[in-house]
Amino acid sequence: MTLIVDVMGFENDIKEAVDACRDFHIRHSDVNFLLIGNEKEISSCLKSSDNFFIKIFHTSEYVKMNDDPLKIIRNKNTSMYVALSKLVNNEGDGVLSAGNTGCFVALSYLLVKPINNISKPGFMPCIPTIKNNKNIYLIDVGANKECNGNDLYNFALMANLYCKNVCKIDSPKIGILNIGAEETKGFDFHKDGNELLKQNKKINYVGFVEPREIMRGNIDILVCDGYSGNLVLKTLEGSLKSVALVLKNSYKKIFNWLGFIFSLGVIKKIVKTFDYKRNAGALVIGLNKTVVKTHGSADKKQFYSSLEMLYNCVKNDIINKIKESINNNG
Repeated sequence: MTLIVDVMGFENDIKEAVDACRDFHIRHSDVNFLLIGNEKEISSCLKSSDNFFIKIFHTSEYVKMNDDPLKIIRNKNTSMYVALSKLVNNEGDGVLSAGNTGCFVALSYLLVKPINNISKPGFMPCIPTIKNNKNIYLIDVGANKECNGNDLYNFALMANLYCKNVCKIDSPKIGILNIGAEETKGFDFHKDGNELLKQNKKINYVGFVEPREIMRGNIDILVCDGYSGNLVLKTLEGSLKSVALVLKNSYKKIFNWLGFIFSLGVIKKIVKTFDYKRNAGALVIGLNKTVVKTHGSADKKQFYSSLEMLYNCVKNDIINKIKESINNNG
C-alpha cells in the first residue's frame, strides 16, 4: 500500500509529518509513503533507513492557508494539486493533507471527482463521547454550506458503510442533527432527509437528534449540513479546550494541590478520552478515491491518527463498497 502525503502548506514543521510517517511504518510495515513537497526540506528530516519506504516528489510550490480556491485550481504545480493528481493516476492508494481546507475540497472535487449519484461529498471526522471507547462520526462538517434531503440521505448511507466495514459496528445508529427531536422541527431539507431515511429499512435510523445528545454516546453517526456541522465541531473543540484550561489554571493554586493529587487518575482519563489529536482526520467521503484531511495545525500525533483513518479506509476497500451500495440504491 502506498499513501501519498502532502507535507506542505500547513502551520507546523514538515518534520511533524515525516516523523509520523516513520512511526506509522514501524507499526504498519506494509505501507510505503510518497511525500509531496520541497525535496530539500523533506530530506533534512529523513534518516537513512527511511529511504526503504519513503519516496519524495519535489515541488517547491504549495497552497497557502489564505489562498482562494478559485485561483489555486489553475496552478498544477502545488504540492496539493500534485498529490491528488498522483492519486487519480493510481500512483498511490490514498491522500492525506493538512493544507487549506477550502482549496483541498475544491481540488478533490475537481480531480478525484464524486462517486456517481453522489452530488456532494462530505467531511466526516470522529468525535469522542463519554462512553468508554465509543466515538461518534459527524457528516458533513464543512465541505458544503448547503444541502438538501437527498444529500443527507447519501451522507447517512456512506457513513453507515464506513462504520460497518471500518469500525466493525453491526448496526450503526444514525440520527439527523436538528433543534428538536419532533418531526415537525427543522428546515425542509431536514424533513426531506428524515422521510428518506425512515423509508430505508436496511439502516438503523433513530430520527432527529439535538446537539446536547452528541457526546452521550447513544448514536454512532450524526448527519448534518456542512454549515451546522462545522459550527458544532468547532464548538465542541473549543469547549473541550476551555475545560482543560480551567482545570490547568485551577490546579496551579497551592490550596488545590491536594485535590489534584487525589483526582489525578480521573483527570488523566478525561484528558485521554477527549484528546482530539487521537482522532484528527476527517474523511472526504463520497469521492472516487480515499482522501483524508487533517488539522492545519497538525503535529506528529495528529498526522499519525489521520494516517490511521486513511490506512483503514484503504485496507477495508471502503470506496468500492460505497460505490457498489450507492449504485444498488443503498
